[in-house]
Amino acid sequence: MPEGTSHLEVSRIITKAIQMRGAVLHLQPGALPLLRVDGELRSIADEPVVTLELVSGFLDMLAEQTHKEQLDRDRQIIFSKELENHQRVIVHVEHERGRLVMAVRFVDQRIFSFEELRIPPAFQNVIQQGRGLVVVSGPHDAGKSSLVASIIETVNATVSKRIVTLEAPIERVFTNKKSFIEQREIGIDVPSWAAGARSVKETDVDMLVLGDCVDGDELKELVMLGEGDLLVVLMVEALSVMHALDILHGYLMPEEQASWRMALSRALSAIVNMRLVPRIGGGRIPVYEVYVKNTLGQAAIGSGHFVQLENVIASSSHEGMQTLNGALADVVRNGEVTPENALQESTAPDQLKALFR
Repeated sequence: MPEGTSHLEVSRIITKAIQMRGAVLHLQPGALPLLRVDGELRSIADEPVVTLELVSGFLDMLAEQTHKEQLDRDRQIIFSKELENHQRVIVHVEHERGRLVMAVRFVDQRIFSFEELRIPPAFQNVIQQGRGLVVVSGPHDAGKSSLVASIIETVNATVSKRIVTLEAPIERVFTNKKSFIEQREIGIDVPSWAAGARSVKETDVDMLVLGDCVDGDELKELVMLGEGDLLVVLMVEALSVMHALDILHGYLMPEEQASWRMALSRALSAIVNMRLVPRIGGGRIPVYEVYVKNTLGQAAIGSGHFVQLENVIASSSHEGMQTLNGALADVVRNGEVTPENALQESTAPDQLKALFR
């Protein structure tokens, strides 16, 4: 521990962050320690400006020697750590203007039920069917990992399945119930996302969960698995259902896009895009844009006319689909969210204003 920075000082700041219900603690030398709470950044009261010694103290307390060696080599690192109080954290360390900066994300150990997350019934039905490619999308800090954890735990508690997760790094640690869960960390247990996905084809697996998609080779593996009897759950950082499709499509080489679009349209069972919107009275409330596979949706995806998917979703509410604006308008009408906060989350605010009228 660097001179002037004690274990107690680091522990005190972490304890304050947890007591304030913080999601992420940001440490940048020369600035006050900042905490993201319910989507908003705020400083931690009564704490001095962050020093280089403090950041180094956090690194010494949280990182193993192998992490430090990787940081020296790659100039940045992300890893997970379980603290003495059993709080799990995800630590990002980078260099900025030649100095270390750090973000410590506190993993919420609670696993919410489908009802608590207000997951739309049509999406619940897709999970219960237990096959196909399911994409959970949304911007940063939208609750994607909480939704995926709920999916895993719901399957784990209700049916007998073999579940494999590929994560970088591992966030929540699950306990076997009716299902058998293997959690594999990229770079430690398997060399890459694509290699981990390929290994699933050769073993007896019912459900595969991935924290990311990084290239066309991996996407092809997931599409092939999704066309079989496997349930494949993939997280994508995106602003809408259509944006998520654009991102996945972009991983494919131009000459292979047409053929793989058809396979993707068959494999995709559902795409959700979610937001966490400030709730009147405190906290945040999840809202969802939902696509579930139907004939019109398959045609739009297979042809590459992703923009048509917006009309498919809007005209298929009887099948359980819903637009983001429709979901936002509902929580405003219910008196749960202010119109101003709903408009901030909308990708088409003028259309949402029309729904208010």
